[in-house]
Amino acid sequence: MKKKSLIILISVLLIFALILSPLGAYGISLGAMSVYSRMEAEDSYMAQKGVQIQIPSGEGWYPFVMTFNADSGFRGFSGGQADRLTIMYNFPEFDLKRGCSRIYDDSSPYYSSFYGAYCVEGDYGFDESGRLNVEEAGKVPEYDYTRLVLQDLGLPAERQLFDWETDEVYEDVKMAGYDGWYAVDAEILASGVLHNKKTFLRNYIQYGSPGYGTEEDFAPVELFGRVYGKYFEELGASIYFYVISADREVLNDCDENILQKSEIYM
Repeated sequence: MKKKSLIILISVLLIFALILSPLGAYGISLGAMSVYSRMEAEDSYMAQKGVQIQIPSGEGWYPFVMTFNADSGFRGFSGGQADRLTIMYNFPEFDLKRGCSRIYDDSSPYYSSFYGAYCVEGDYGFDESGRLNVEEAGKVPEYDYTRLVLQDLGLPAERQLFDWETDEVYEDVKMAGYDGWYAVDAEILASGVLHNKKTFLRNYIQYGSPGYGTEEDFAPVELFGRVYGKYFEELGASIYFYVISADREVLNDCDENILQKSEIYM
């Protein structure tokens, strides 16, 4: 009996040690996000419309793409122009020695990087003629980055920086098996995500808490963005694919090897 009790005690201590270790943070992230994302996907605007978007992961990125519903938040941000928004997203892989995503590593080309897709109710981002409204379409990644990333990492709205400057707009691009997409390349001056941890924040569950130090929290960083957008009249919804990265090569690689291999099922 004493031997059995000792084995149980050692097992419990090992479990706690694993949880508190850098590797434990990765395990918590994987477990929590797989369950939470599945729940969000089942209750999403996309599910209601019967739309499935499959986006792969890739080298340098977290193992799977997640889903989040931002209906009420984006409704307010858009001034009531869109009531429903489903976000699919992925972020950089974990540095297992530091117990956090490389999204915090300001020396990495993956710093402050994301990719994924948006499904927005109605023709948000498009004018009455069906042409892309670049400024309005850019509000979707702006909302995502500022309100769902920066704000949930502790940076209040009044201190957030997200300056989107469009470089090029391309028309009639093929994407996910469909013609007629718009593509937008942009440069973005934004608040970076690296900061010194002060208290526990909800976003630390998925990214881990910052394992990299900095002299300036959320220091401005130059990012590159690419967005593909198309209004699907038969759905009554707009779909966007996006990637934001601190490095053009990472952006282009993500586009070529991940976004271009994505599929839409209706």
